[in-house]
Amino acid sequence: MTQISISHPDKVLFKSAGVTKQWLDDYYLKVATPLMQYAKGRPIAFKRYPHGYPGKNFFQKNKPPYAPEWINSIKLGLHKAAEYITPTDIDTIRWLVNREAIEFHTIQSKAPNFMQPDILVFDLDPPTTPEFSLNEQFSIVKKLALTIRPLIESFGYQTFPKTSGKKGIHIFCPVHPKNTYDEVFEAAKEIGIKIVSQTKNTTLKITKSERINKTLIDIYRNHTLQSMSMPYGVRATEKVTVSMPLTWDALAQLESPEIFTVFTVPAYLNKHGDAWAKISEYSVDLHTKKAQ
Repeated sequence: MTQISISHPDKVLFKSAGVTKQWLDDYYLKVATPLMQYAKGRPIAFKRYPHGYPGKNFFQKNKPPYAPEWINSIKLGLHKAAEYITPTDIDTIRWLVNREAIEFHTIQSKAPNFMQPDILVFDLDPPTTPEFSLNEQFSIVKKLALTIRPLIESFGYQTFPKTSGKKGIHIFCPVHPKNTYDEVFEAAKEIGIKIVSQTKNTTLKITKSERINKTLIDIYRNHTLQSMSMPYGVRATEKVTVSMPLTWDALAQLESPEIFTVFTVPAYLNKHGDAWAKISEYSVDLHTKKAQ
């Protein structure tokens, strides 16, 4: 492991919780094993907060020109290519934390099959109803996730849920990395259409006017090189929440996604283990390919 020296370790990155750069670095060291099992070799994008959260920030895909040689990267893109960082170990994440990177987003493909996704995903985003609290919004998507699990699995997939770290839920379905992004998207779209036909107050339409009082089944995360919050990754929130992989039983019992933070996740992992430890062992062919 490369030696990382954290500059200005006492710099506060989360003013609301008093979380310093050193604290964030310590968190990633504690969750390194499960995090890297998923993130290793996977292109990432990241959001940097030079003066901490809340504050001015920017979303970055390209590896900084001053990055050391040991940080791996790959140029990817359909129209405007970006030099994506592909972590080989937790020190890549720590190096970015040292540059005030707070959020990390991973792409649904990894080395060496950068253009063949190994994940089919559904992003459940609740209605943006002003009078609903975060926990009420989360309750809506949790009930929906539990409802549609057997429907998705009826297509032959194993499903793995995680909190987004905010109000949504992500359902990951591991697939063999031998199909194009377009093929994976079409498979997700077929399932999404069936979900909407069999559930109330859901939609595939992403525009806000079409989403009034409806939960979005976001299948568009399956488009080429789209990214989602990194499993075990910190989110830019007041409580320093984490996008947390869970078993379905744990999700069913969860009342608030804000339970999972940089303060609580390491101990939870020590007690319960990594819910996604064997996710890659459940990869299957796309159901659209099986029918051919």
